[in-house]
Amino acid sequence: MRKAVAVYFRNKWHGPLHRFLSAFMVFIIFSSSLCLVLTTEPSIEGEYGYFLWLFEGFSSFIFMLEYLLRIWSCPEDYKNQGPLRCRMDYILSFMGLVDLLSFLPFFLIISGWTQTPQLMLVQLLRLLKLTRYSVAFDLLRDVLREEAESLLVSVMLMFIILIFASVGIFIFEHEVQPDAFGSIPKAMWWAIVTLTTVGYGDVTPITVQGRIFATFITIAGVGLVSLPAGIIASGFTEQLRLRRERFQLEVEQMIHDDGSLSREEMDVLEEDRQKLGLSKDNAQLIINQVAEREARKTKGS
Repeated sequence: MRKAVAVYFRNKWHGPLHRFLSAFMVFIIFSSSLCLVLTTEPSIEGEYGYFLWLFEGFSSFIFMLEYLLRIWSCPEDYKNQGPLRCRMDYILSFMGLVDLLSFLPFFLIISGWTQTPQLMLVQLLRLLKLTRYSVAFDLLRDVLREEAESLLVSVMLMFIILIFASVGIFIFEHEVQPDAFGSIPKAMWWAIVTLTTVGYGDVTPITVQGRIFATFITIAGVGLVSLPAGIIASGFTEQLRLRRERFQLEVEQMIHDDGSLSREEMDVLEEDRQKLGLSKDNAQLIINQVAEREARKTKGS
């Protein structure tokens, strides 16, 4: 029983029940978060507050049950470590703390704590649990890990330009607008808003030199903001290509053995397709292409 629970939590169990439980958890996470948000509207809270908090209690119980099951089953993941060490590693991990905070605030509230916006923010950390139930988040994690160095360089470049922009606008505007540009930290607000191309317009340069300087900063900001987005976009493309190649290699190995795919091999490929985040049409296209290529090789020989 404990092994089956551990297999489910590792997303290695790909049956109808697994898909149902995963969809149920996604529904609970989304719905409970929405209910928390709705409780801040007085008219909704006054009429439906009881039902919203009832659902919050049900959701918190589900999250607590999941948390306890993860603690109970985690020794199955690391059998070379002692059960206590495995459980403490999970409890003190980032996602372990997220799991704990997803239900703990509710029990604090019913024990006498006052609901505050800060406590609600802690409750909404449960949205991070969604990263476990979507392959897209795994893809994003891989992209960020592979492109970490490039992203770090772009962030450092933005910080350098931010400092220069703040110092420059401070030089040109601090005498005529001491309230808005009286210091470099104050000028940073304008620099951030301008570099990100948000442009609230609450603080603007009024001197000729300041406006000319702001023009160059705005142009530079367009390129700087698009740089991290381009890095992430190219990273997504590269990761999808690598996943397709990995799936194609596996298909080639299976077909090369006996020239066809058995039912068991198709089931294995379906599990891998889901893990890699490939669509059914894309996976089937790869299988057909490999099969046709192997058939041509067989005829040629």
